[in-house]
Amino acid sequence: MNKDDKALLWLDSYDFMSYKKKDKLLNLFEYPGDILELKTFNDKKEYILNILTEEEFNILKTQATDYVINEIINNLNRLGISFITCFSDKYPYYLKNIDTPPYIIYYKGDISLLKTDCFAIVGSRHITNYGKLVTEKFTKDLVQADFTIVSGLASGVDTVAHSITLANKRKTIAVLAGGLDEIYPPTNNNLAKQIIENNGLLITETRPGKRTESYMFPIRNRIIAGLSKGILITEAQEKSGVIHTKNYALEYGKDVFAVPGNITSQTSVGANRMIVNGQAKAVITSEDILEEYDICLQKKAKAVYNLSLEESIIINVLTTGEKSFQELVELTKLPVKTLNSLLTTLSIREIIKKLAGNIYYLTN
Repeated sequence: MNKDDKALLWLDSYDFMSYKKKDKLLNLFEYPGDILELKTFNDKKEYILNILTEEEFNILKTQATDYVINEIINNLNRLGISFITCFSDKYPYYLKNIDTPPYIIYYKGDISLLKTDCFAIVGSRHITNYGKLVTEKFTKDLVQADFTIVSGLASGVDTVAHSITLANKRKTIAVLAGGLDEIYPPTNNNLAKQIIENNGLLITETRPGKRTESYMFPIRNRIIAGLSKGILITEAQEKSGVIHTKNYALEYGKDVFAVPGNITSQTSVGANRMIVNGQAKAVITSEDILEEYDICLQKKAKAVYNLSLEESIIINVLTTGEKSFQELVELTKLPVKTLNSLLTTLSIREIIKKLAGNIYYLTN
């Protein structure tokens, strides 16, 4: 760890050091490490006081010590958290070239994933059966194309994107708004552990011990957009936080894709509007995305199942799309008890899948 890394880590430990203040302060010095030199720091006092208060100046002046810095490092070690700065060889090129690249990234897991081909899948926290279905479908195909899936570990679409990636034994990066010592939302604590255990990666620019605030989420989204070749919005409400990710992606010249949804559904208004406004390309299959990158997936042979006559009736009905249990009763004309038993068997064989609300669909 060089002096520049130590200086950036040290500055990040102070709550009064906003990104803007830190940027202005560092621009006063030739190298970040120079800020730790007492004489150099004092020589710049006149200019520093245009950025910081006298009290803040004195805090930095008295605490620029190896002891303070080593305590910060020891605390990270106790928490099992590592970090890189924008001066590290491990820092991704794409992220370095956005307007406000994080000076420091805290992480757990495989940091080398930052330099793989990343693709973001994001969307509503309030996911519907439709959103879950399309997120699963696109995620499965994109990981087969060797993309590392990036998302925000939020409830809804993010959770599905991370989970399906892990289920397919592929790599995923979760970009958190808060610190790695307190996973948000808490309901995704187990998912975060699974990501690390499966050689994925958790990253954030927020130091441990700092409270997670609502303003951090839209700012976090610039990292998701900056890391990724493109982003896919599978479902989004009109005022979804995904709009920030989309805006950052467009600003950075990244590809933005969106899955169209039911025009009567509030959870699809945001994605549909992006398409109508020309801010996102409408996609209905993964090929619509992959052709943008000249990637052609090797198509798997359609699975052949040994089905009974009654099972075939159910499968034929589901070929037209997902159906509720009541719809299956009406369309198959099968007795309820028989239908229940067959659906359970087909689910165990992974030929069909059940969604919330007793909705069923074909897995292939």
